[in-house]
Amino acid sequence: MTPDNHPAPTHDTAEDALERLPDSANETTALSTRVWWPEKTLEWISGVLLIILTLFVTVTVLMRFGGNGVLGAVELSAIAMVVITVLVVPAATAADDNFKVEIVDMLDKPKLVHAAALLGAVVQLVVSLFLAFSSLELFIYDWQTKTTMAGELSVSRYWLSLIIFVSFAVLLHATIMYLFRLVRDTKRQMGADAPESASHRPEGA
Repeated sequence: MTPDNHPAPTHDTAEDALERLPDSANETTALSTRVWWPEKTLEWISGVLLIILTLFVTVTVLMRFGGNGVLGAVELSAIAMVVITVLVVPAATAADDNFKVEIVDMLDKPKLVHAAALLGAVVQLVVSLFLAFSSLELFIYDWQTKTTMAGELSVSRYWLSLIIFVSFAVLLHATIMYLFRLVRDTKRQMGADAPESASHRPEGA
């Protein structure tokens, strides 16, 4: 409080700006920012596949302990692990739950924090575009050549490349939506900070 009983002016710091960014799972444990059904659908599918993979590996281990192997067990497990990994990437991006190092707050400038967040989202967009088009090109190549994966089952590789393409296409969607949301929230916050900053100016300034 100031001597004339008015609230002391508060200065918006970079830490405050970081707190207003979309929630992370490390802070809330509930990923409330996952609001888009394509990402949620792939996430649910990956969860089901993870349960199936766990049961499958358990059964194959028990059968091998009894002296009976399962044809293609290693191959199917490896494919399932790749599929589960690519399916959860769009959901992690939509929730802004990717690993990142936030060191901009040491500069104590909120505008730099917002600029760094926007720059990171743009970089993610460029990477997502590259992954989406590369996986599409790989799927077209596998479909035309009918390439098979190495292993006992000789599974056609275009099934795996198709899943990867779909996942990266949804990743591109999540990145675009996240960038739009970040720009909208940044503009909203800047608009809210403008009247507050004006009220803190001394009279006659």
